[in-house]
Amino acid sequence: MKLFDFLITKITLCLIFGILIGYYINIPVKTSISCFGVGFFLLCIFFWKAQRQFLQTVSFGMIAFLTAISLGVLIENFHQEKHHHTHYTQLLHTQNKTSTSTIQIREILKSTNYYDRYVGEIVLKDSIHVSGKLLIHIQKDSLTTSLYVDDILYTNSALKEVRKPLNPTNFDYKTYLNDRYIFYQLYLKSVDFITTKSTSNTILGYAASLRNQIHTSLLDNNFKADELAVIEALLLGQRQQISKELQNNYANAGAIHILAISGLHIGIIVLLLNFLLKPMTRFRHGKALKLLFMISILWSFAIVSGLSASVVRAVTMFSAIVVATHLKRQTNTFQVLMISMFFLLICKPHFLFDVGFQLSYAAVFAIVWLQPLWKKLWNPQSWFLKSFWSLLTVSLSAQLGVLPLSLYYFHQFPGLFFVANLTIIPALGIILITGILVITLSYFDILPEFLSTIYSYSIQQMNHFIAWIASHKQFLLGDIFISPFQMIGSYLVIIAFANYFHLPKGKYLKIALVSVLICQGLWFFDRFQYTPTQNSFTVFHQHKTSVFARQNGTDLQISHDLDSIAFAKNYIVQQQRSQRFLTTTMVDTLQNVYRLQNDYLLRIDSLGVYESLSFEPKYVLLTQSPKINFERMIETLKPELIIADGSNYKSYVARWKVAAAKQKIPFHVTHEKGFFVIKF
Repeated sequence: MKLFDFLITKITLCLIFGILIGYYINIPVKTSISCFGVGFFLLCIFFWKAQRQFLQTVSFGMIAFLTAISLGVLIENFHQEKHHHTHYTQLLHTQNKTSTSTIQIREILKSTNYYDRYVGEIVLKDSIHVSGKLLIHIQKDSLTTSLYVDDILYTNSALKEVRKPLNPTNFDYKTYLNDRYIFYQLYLKSVDFITTKSTSNTILGYAASLRNQIHTSLLDNNFKADELAVIEALLLGQRQQISKELQNNYANAGAIHILAISGLHIGIIVLLLNFLLKPMTRFRHGKALKLLFMISILWSFAIVSGLSASVVRAVTMFSAIVVATHLKRQTNTFQVLMISMFFLLICKPHFLFDVGFQLSYAAVFAIVWLQPLWKKLWNPQSWFLKSFWSLLTVSLSAQLGVLPLSLYYFHQFPGLFFVANLTIIPALGIILITGILVITLSYFDILPEFLSTIYSYSIQQMNHFIAWIASHKQFLLGDIFISPFQMIGSYLVIIAFANYFHLPKGKYLKIALVSVLICQGLWFFDRFQYTPTQNSFTVFHQHKTSVFARQNGTDLQISHDLDSIAFAKNYIVQQQRSQRFLTTTMVDTLQNVYRLQNDYLLRIDSLGVYESLSFEPKYVLLTQSPKINFERMIETLKPELIIADGSNYKSYVARWKVAAAKQKIPFHVTHEKGFFVIKF
């Protein structure tokens, strides 16, 4: 049966289309409510008419799809917390931003070198009840103590809006947070706030407390940092303690999915629960109790692991499978996947923009759709060969399903992914089951030392094996950049050919070949659209240093004052050099004068030399904190615009900014406004 034969598939796709419309187009809430109301009313009329005539017309289908689209727009608008009248942003234009905020901690994030980070929800602004999440950065010092979920924080510090990325190739953290309904942030020192314990804990607070107790009990059993981080990622869904090196190793080995609780982990847990709870079926109402216990345990596990998108997706899907099995209904995995996606997007529409959510569904769809094709190719009779072929084809199907998304988001492909998966996945069930036993025994302080030693050694060897695979850099294909159009074209080809191999008919072969032409067209369109033809000069924001890029069509020249080691590791430089469609790249030291077609840019460095020039600069770029008389410089050079990059002292920049405002000269500070581009 084809995927599009299911009504739920069409309805879910219409829902997704509606969410995208509501996300990218600002449609008033009243309009979206009216559209859905009219659509639902017409749907009821057409449904009643179809029931009387025992025939569903094309009009009924069109109304159903339009109603689903309007529902998507409506739920997107409804979940936009910033538009709610109780959201704290509604008070910022009427109240002082430094009014007293009462904040409850909701989530603990991974710390940086300088800050502990949390997600909090504002519950009071002065004495007004409000709602809304924000990001909290607490500077680390000797007085700082860790906060816990549900702790209450009081502060008078000003809320700061999350800024856009300061450089064009930086990760857009503002959009990432906005998709999670976080629009403001706080930067605090230990003297800027006071905390108290909450009088009433939430379910997430109890879950966090349980995770902390498990973490403490595992520490008491002498688990090392990396082993403990992997155990907590595998079994508790917490990845905050994973070091950057360890995470990179798993990513480069193509095994990063092992560290994220997903369908594989939940499937193993369901099998374990089926085995442990099977004796209950012998008693009266035992099957119903077994179902109740399984659903309760699965969702309790999801809550304890933090309710991430991948966990919620997997638990929702397996809950549907468990219920269908109990009711003795034939379960179609496609239907179950689409039903779980539909209800998840109804509850959390912004899951649609979560990378883990996208990769998770893409992988499972690919496994379910492509796995039967591999069996047609070869179906060995030997148990060993069948198991090996099954593992290999599952891994290949999943990688093929996520390949365009992975290249789009991460720009790399791990060539040895099948080695890691074929080795670790067969043992993952034992690792998970043993891990559950280890956590349970350690929590009750009865974990035998030999068991903790064996389990710690097993995790350690798995980490070493992953590191060994990741060390073969020649098999890691990196710096592969594709656009959204190219990604869509790639998926069209994969879907069309998979459909043809399922139903090898002439018309499906024609569709597959047309998909190749469409994909080529999208790739050529992308090349035409994004091939640089305009000349530009870019001043990037770099702390304590200067990096410029001059681009003439497909030729790039990078100027900098970095040493060789810093230059090789500099992210901005790497991203600029890896741009698509570049033909030549040159590297040069900083110059004091840059000619931009008919205009000049003068760079004034720490020497402060700018007099006796034979030209009039249109732009002045201040670097390395020059000690100059700012007003005299303006009077002498008469520039149209002044730029200060990240190499200057902030105190100098603040003084220049005031002077520029008095002289009514445009002044661009990269620390505040980000990179600056001059096109010519």
